[in-house]
Amino acid sequence: MPAEEVLDIVDRKDRVIGAAKLNDCLENGLLHRAVAVLVVRSSGRALLQQRSKRDLWHPGQWTLSCTGHVKRGETYVAAAKRELAEELGLKSRLKAFRKMLLPRISSKGLVEREWVSMFTARSDQQPEIDPVELESVEEVSRTSLRQMLAGRQLTPDAKILLRAYLASES
Repeated sequence: MPAEEVLDIVDRKDRVIGAAKLNDCLENGLLHRAVAVLVVRSSGRALLQQRSKRDLWHPGQWTLSCTGHVKRGETYVAAAKRELAEELGLKSRLKAFRKMLLPRISSKGLVEREWVSMFTARSDQQPEIDPVELESVEEVSRTSLRQMLAGRQLTPDAKILLRAYLASES
């Protein structure tokens, strides 16, 4: 996580009220914006990433295909496209799924408070992962996703987002 990255600080209605460095957001629990993209293969399987084991935030846990913070002045769509390219080397048309105000999530003295805009993307391209941010990627069936939700291998935010996604398909 680039601690010097500057993010927009927002209110509970997602209106910009200031700006702060990422590390200040996490140390002080400042509400900011983030994105998550779930890449779905033509087979229906979803692409998940395993976070770097060296990361401060939920190291080694699994999350959506790509996730990241929205930089100061950036749109949700632009951030999602950037993260998809940076983390997986993919370019794909994005479909907005849902925007959610997540509950506070704490880990090792850091606090995430985020508006997250989730997107889906259809792609069978082979990902080229960023080895600094990711350990690996894996294609997972809907059944496996549901099983993972019951365990501890997914990040807390991934559980919230994936539950919403799977519920929308029911």
